[in-house]
Amino acid sequence: MVVLVVVGILVASAVPGFGRLLSSQRAVSATNDLLHAIALARSEAMRRGRRVYLAPTAVEWHDGWAVFVDRNDNRSFDAAIDEVVTRHDALPASTTISNPSNANRRPFTDVGSPQRTYIMFDGTGYPRQRNGAFNIGSLAVADRVGSTLTVRTICLASYGRVRVVADRASCS
Repeated sequence: MVVLVVVGILVASAVPGFGRLLSSQRAVSATNDLLHAIALARSEAMRRGRRVYLAPTAVEWHDGWAVFVDRNDNRSFDAAIDEVVTRHDALPASTTISNPSNANRRPFTDVGSPQRTYIMFDGTGYPRQRNGAFNIGSLAVADRVGSTLTVRTICLASYGRVRVVADRASCS
């Protein structure tokens, strides 16, 4: 009986720590996958000497994304038309990717109609919008397990440098 009580106490004390570990691991994994996709899009753009896009395959980033050459030039992924470099499946339901900036300034979103969310690198490796402006900003990758929230922010500079900061820290 004493052994069962001791085991129960150990399990009860380990469960919150396991939740933090699980949340942290999922956030780190999703961040690394997105960083890899960004680096691949940039290197493919420079290798090909043309625009290469990284965009959600559905509406939101956590639904999955693709690195592709946009053959019909509509800034969104079309499986039947575009040349796919790589694709990533949807993330677990507990993992989200969002814009930590204010709601009025959405990075990686065109100002036109319809609005498209994407990261595009031109043939020189610079992140650009279709209108030629630099496409800079940040994406926050978050995972929640119970009351534990882990956030990592990916920052993209105007010259193409990508870095990760802890939590929702500023990218400046």
